Amino acid sequence: MKKIERKQTRDQIAQMIRYQILSGAMKPGEELTQENIAEQLGLSRMPVREALQSLEQEGFLVRLPNRHMQVSTLAVEDVSHIFRVIAVMAAELFALVPANQGELLRARAQELARAGDNAGELAFHQLLISYLDNRYLAKAYQQFLDGYISYVILYLKEDGQESAQILNETGERHWPWRRRKKLLRQHSVISLCLRR
Repeated sequence: MKKIERKQTRDQIAQMIRYQILSGAMKPGEELTQENIAEQLGLSRMPVREALQSLEQEGFLVRLPNRHMQVSTLAVEDVSHIFRVIAVMAAELFALVPANQGELLRARAQELARAGDNAGELAFHQLLISYLDNRYLAKAYQQFLDGYISYVILYLKEDGQESAQILNETGERHWPWRRRKKLLRQHSVISLCLRR
């Protein structure tokens, strides 16, 4: 890991370590200590400890008897289950977006389809979050976005067209809810993860 000059929050540190794990830079079974990570990043141990605890709660790390942490082994089945949760969440969130804001999401999705922009894909998900009136749902989806969704978009996807496809197929407000839900699940990020 490279040294960080500016002060990082617990969430930023957790996101950095999460990316290291998901990208394979940190291998399953690898032992981590807050002291080593804090030294590598040029930070105090407190935010590193909090980040490691968050990652333990998310299932990325396992606490060892010697108080060190170990990178968890994520099986294909685990990843599949994680992305099923994300697909169900996305279906619910799309259903909660008011129709007039749904048109803005549709326009953004069409921009993504033309540009094939992976960074724009993240911006699209942030826009979806901004339209939610339920702060608990927004926070939960943001947590997935910070970890799994960002990883899929930045590391696994070949283009930024997935949201455009989902929205174009499901955004029609006159479609029955069950049809939208089925299409969202069919086009979920599970297929992206298992495709490689």
